[in-house]
Amino acid sequence: MGRYVSQIWYGNPQALRARDRRGGRFNAYIPHPLVGWQPLLPADDIAFLGETERLLVDTASKLKPRSGGDICFWAESLGSSHIEGVAPNPKRVVQALAKRQHTGEGAAYGAVAEVIGNIDATAQAQQMLAQRQDLRLETLLDAHRTLMAASPTPHLGGEVRDEQNWVGGNDWHPLEGDFVPPPPEMCMPLLEDLVVYLRGDDHPPLLQAAVAHVQFETIHPFGDGNGRAGRAVLYGVLKDRCAPDGMMPPVSLALSRNRDAYLDALAEFQSYVGDAHHRGRSEALARWLEVLADAVQRSSAAVVRYQQAIGTLQDHWRLAVGGRKKRSVAAAVIDYLPANPSVTSKTLAEATGFSERRCGDALRRLEEAGVVKGRSRGRSLRVYDADKVFEAFDVMSSTVCDTRASSNDYALLLADPLLGDSSAVPTASSSMDLCPRKVKSTGLTCGLVRNHKGNCRHLPHRKR
Repeated sequence: MGRYVSQIWYGNPQALRARDRRGGRFNAYIPHPLVGWQPLLPADDIAFLGETERLLVDTASKLKPRSGGDICFWAESLGSSHIEGVAPNPKRVVQALAKRQHTGEGAAYGAVAEVIGNIDATAQAQQMLAQRQDLRLETLLDAHRTLMAASPTPHLGGEVRDEQNWVGGNDWHPLEGDFVPPPPEMCMPLLEDLVVYLRGDDHPPLLQAAVAHVQFETIHPFGDGNGRAGRAVLYGVLKDRCAPDGMMPPVSLALSRNRDAYLDALAEFQSYVGDAHHRGRSEALARWLEVLADAVQRSSAAVVRYQQAIGTLQDHWRLAVGGRKKRSVAAAVIDYLPANPSVTSKTLAEATGFSERRCGDALRRLEEAGVVKGRSRGRSLRVYDADKVFEAFDVMSSTVCDTRASSNDYALLLADPLLGDSSAVPTASSSMDLCPRKVKSTGLTCGLVRNHKGNCRHLPHRKR
């Protein structure tokens, strides 16, 4: 049964203050195993979870991942890290990813490196949970090892703890901890039970994801990184069962904006004492189910608003370069930028199939039009940033739980869709915004914006 066990803390002689060196008794919590448990939920709760699952599936089916990446996937890891107090600038993270893709080497330190490790671990968890029938404990440990590789404590990666840990309270002892998880000797049996539970389909997707996450956080099996590892499991289950071919909304981003309710809901489950099949255990889970379902709904709505804004931005960009044909390199870049707002000519060539030279030319043309901004990132490396995509991401991440604020912020963003001085967007009936000069080779009017840099080009009627 879910219970507390009394343990002895023998003190920590390394602490400076006497009150930190002291020993004493504390209570550690041991949860019930999961296999064979059927939560007793009211009919309206079951209906609410079903409605949320359908919303998630419908949203994911409409948000197909674009070529080369998925910024909403990165947003999931950024949100998860933010809950732990690790919150680097998203642009720095994406630029570091672009540099790593270009050079094949790690190019980040500190908080940026931690978030990239979280991205890698979440991707690994997603892959392993896509084959849940073959899931083993070692694969879960591998994902945690990846997560911790760039952290301040990489030696803790993939190692089930052999010491008592705790959450909150004093850093030196568990006597004042907000939550003390099971003793170390209980971690392995509970983890093995969790893996068996994850391999099954006894519960609906949202319920399974919620139960697996709260159980993982209750076991707290590692010396560090438990929160992000547990949210990687949560995301992986939802991705596998609700959106295997679509783009998952960043659920952890919504949880990070409702952090207190999230932690309080976990704490309610982690304090249940009683029989495994008593209704009270299900009631202790209900608050967490409500918080998770709310996060799924809010993140689903937020990512739809984000995609709509990005689509409008792309329309402006296409007009800014003269309505390039769909098969042109510039058109391919515009399609690629929302998922990869920091690109190099090399990474773009690998993603689109065009030559690196043509991709470089297209990026320079887009820079002239005010779509991207080129910046040097090391020796012989130039990265092009679609800053408006980062601005749209900032709107989504800061207003994920506020529909009215997001509408206002997106309206301001779209009012000036280009960078720099090229803020005038040409339209079919607005010839005053177009360059009036003629192209020497064709004698036709230039298709670029007025006062552009470089030679005139007649883009709308350019030969294939």
